[in-house]
Amino acid sequence: MAAGIANAVAAAFERCTRASLVFDLCAIEANMRRVADAARASRITPLFALKSFPHPRVVELAAEILDGFDAASPAEVASVPANRTISIADPSGAAIAHAPSTGRVIVSCETVEQVRAAPPHADIAIRISASITGRDPAIGAILDGNGHRRSRFGLDDRAAIAELARAAGDRRVGIHVHHGPITATTAERFIATARAALALVDTPPAFIDLGGAWHGIADLHAAFAEVRRALEDLEILVEPGRLYADGAGFAHGRVLARRELPDRILQVVELSRICHLRWSQVDLLARAPHPGEGAKVQLVGPTCYEEDVIGEWTVDPSQVADRVVLRNVSGYALAWNTSFGGVPAADVIFAE
Repeated sequence: MAAGIANAVAAAFERCTRASLVFDLCAIEANMRRVADAARASRITPLFALKSFPHPRVVELAAEILDGFDAASPAEVASVPANRTISIADPSGAAIAHAPSTGRVIVSCETVEQVRAAPPHADIAIRISASITGRDPAIGAILDGNGHRRSRFGLDDRAAIAELARAAGDRRVGIHVHHGPITATTAERFIATARAALALVDTPPAFIDLGGAWHGIADLHAAFAEVRRALEDLEILVEPGRLYADGAGFAHGRVLARRELPDRILQVVELSRICHLRWSQVDLLARAPHPGEGAKVQLVGPTCYEEDVIGEWTVDPSQVADRVVLRNVSGYALAWNTSFGGVPAADVIFAE
């Protein structure tokens, strides 16, 4: 097994009998504590995005270590432990009716109807579009007709935002902006988005939720401190997702078929990108070759889907074996884990 793999993880691989997702629970706990420590040092409230790792073992850790949860559906709301801070951001609004009656509740809203549906004790977070800075014209589901795209989530009109604030009455009103597929590498992106959102609000908000997409930042302590300095005394919440599984996720599978092509070795493995590895930029765990001696290996899934391709790597020829191990598997892989065309969902194994 490659250097740097915990003994418990290596032992978990030996327990795999079929396609498996393997997660290092100790690493997940360490990540949560690292995020919590960095956030609290800058008076920032760290939440857990339930969609990013919907497993009871991980939710239990989050309840112990973090300050609350981000939920986006009735089922996710139902999974939140009692009396914990919960931020509900359901585009359909259906989860609002399932908001708990105790603990702090924040309801993210895009319509007046959603504001009115929120329970009386809930704070209102007006959702602002992440596209307001205009920095990422290729990101988003809405095509503007000029070649640019924008997010389908959130408001970007001052009058519409003011209308929601009025509908909230005397509730605490804040703003919520989520970067979605944008992976920030510095605090500057969050600060720029926050300032653009604040500029659209007529009345200073009571809080701001800066959402997720924190996993690309190397020095979280410094980034959170920079955000705190920029936003001064405003209450700040964050909702990391894949950051909590950073370095903790692996996938194990057998090689089912192999073909020698002129330019590569093509291996069909029991792991599938579309079934088991969504939202994961995986890397093959294998020894690097000596210069000029590498074997090019392409791994593909067992489905009949043309684009079920896991990746291609150049490895030491001795590493072309009957099983493969992938790293950098995110918690979202577990969330998406499913079957297709008779290929079953992967087993889930925790190393601890």
